[in-house]
Amino acid sequence: MQKLGTNYGGWYIPNDIKLDDIDQSIDKSLVKFSIGGIKFKAYIGSLNDAFAPSWNGQQDQGRADARYLYESFERTINTSFYVPIYKEEQRANIWTKLQSLARKTYPVYPGGETTSGFHGQTVNVTIGDLYRNKEMIITDLSYDWDAEGPWEITEGNQAPFYTNVSLSFTVLGERPENTSVIYQNI
Repeated sequence: MQKLGTNYGGWYIPNDIKLDDIDQSIDKSLVKFSIGGIKFKAYIGSLNDAFAPSWNGQQDQGRADARYLYESFERTINTSFYVPIYKEEQRANIWTKLQSLARKTYPVYPGGETTSGFHGQTVNVTIGDLYRNKEMIITDLSYDWDAEGPWEITEGNQAPFYTNVSLSFTVLGERPENTSVIYQNI
């Protein structure tokens, strides 16, 4: 009797033809999710959009209360998502995407080693239709691997089967006004 399935480092996972059919058409049923042109099939754990005006209070002669001057505004977005590896043929592609995302936090040296100047990178973020190709900078990125999560144990490929990603962004490129459309694509 032949077993229909895949051996993942000692873990036998049977082939599920219905699941394989769903996986082939899954892109049509997923929310658009990309960061800096890197598309992920992921489970979003959290999504937070914060609006932070900055005010400076100054005492004024003849007034008991302070006068406040509006100084600045910053919008930040925080998200966490889970990136699983379900099949061996996905492993290299997913790890390449995770490494490419981490490199988006690195500086760029336009002249290579011949110059001393550098600059940061911006990314265009798409999460469904809430944020469609929105220009942002990554202010924090972390990967977390659960100590009890499964790992690939094949020599040369030993790594976790899933990664929890946490990201913080600052939104760029807009002049916010009291008449601004915040979620322009909904």
